[in-house]
Amino acid sequence: MLVTLVALLCNGQICLEKVVTNSDQSSISMMDCQVHAQVGIAEWLQNGPYREWRVESYKCVLGKYIPKGQA
Repeated sequence: MLVTLVALLCNGQICLEKVVTNSDQSSISMMDCQVHAQVGIAEWLQNGPYREWRVESYKCVLGKYIPKGQA
């Protein structure tokens, strides 16, 4: 079962959804995603281009997820 961790990031008035990881990349389960999502997102933000952005929300989704606006 594929699980995708998705974060909603905002910088001022601009917000966008980004796929943080999925179980193909990091072998997370739905339980892992729900329990450890905040830690994973914090590490992802620290090591990527979105350091100045804030996390508005996040979700764990079953299956492949295409962020809104990219479909």
